[in-house]
Amino acid sequence: MFGYNSRSDDVAIPLLQSVEHATVHEIPVCVGPVDTVRAFRLAAESAGWRVVRHEGKRPVHRMAIIIPLQQSARTFGILIDDGPLEGAAMQAWSHTPGSAGEITTTEWVLPDVIDHEMWPSFIRAWARELPRMPNRWTFGERSRIGYFLPEYGRSRRRLKAWGLDPKVKRVEDIDLNWPPIPSEESE
Repeated sequence: MFGYNSRSDDVAIPLLQSVEHATVHEIPVCVGPVDTVRAFRLAAESAGWRVVRHEGKRPVHRMAIIIPLQQSARTFGILIDDGPLEGAAMQAWSHTPGSAGEITTTEWVLPDVIDHEMWPSFIRAWARELPRMPNRWTFGERSRIGYFLPEYGRSRRRLKAWGLDPKVKRVEDIDLNWPPIPSEESE
């Protein structure tokens, strides 16, 4: 069980004892699951925080004509184990919802006790480590997956609310102030 999430049955990750309430967000992205987890790890490690990795499986649904088929997708995940964002976690998997085209979904678990002022900077640092912007699908990708799916808008809105400007087209153009300066060094 993924610490805070009861929907994933086969994944085991240590749950911090101090975390009682957390919010879970599912965000589709156009980057593969390995790249999303690697970027999360690099952003956390650049701040000097420990991370815990995990792998597992989760059930996903695929539509075959009009019949939904249940399959399992391999998941990759990571948890921040210390620092101001302690307890924040991400899990990513990729699956084919229809007849063609994979979509990557990220599941973010945010405890109520994390530093919410630091979160937008962390998200920009995470996006900066990705090979391309996480919410910019190409025309070909959208055509294979489904051009008018609501996932594209959901992804843009959530990442914008977390501090990632949707107008930025390249990861090199992201305004970044990372890693944070520890409070004892800033004085």
